[in-house]
Amino acid sequence: MITPGIAKRRVRAVRATRRNTELEGSRSTPETRADQDDYARGAITAAELGERVRRRYNVQ
Repeated sequence: MITPGIAKRRVRAVRATRRNTELEGSRSTPETRADQDDYARGAITAAELGERVRRRYNVQ
C-alpha cells in the first residue's frame, strides 16, 4: 500500500506522461493506460509498469 501523498504524485506523473504523449501526436493504448492506473494506485511499481509495457511491445 502507498501513502496518499505518493499516490497523488503518481497520478500527477501519469497525467503528465499522457499529456506529453498526446502533445507529441500519439496516444497510449487502453492496456497501457490500465497499467498506468495500476501504478498510480500502488498496485504495481514503476519497474513493473515498465516491464509490462516492454513485454506488451516485445521491447528489450
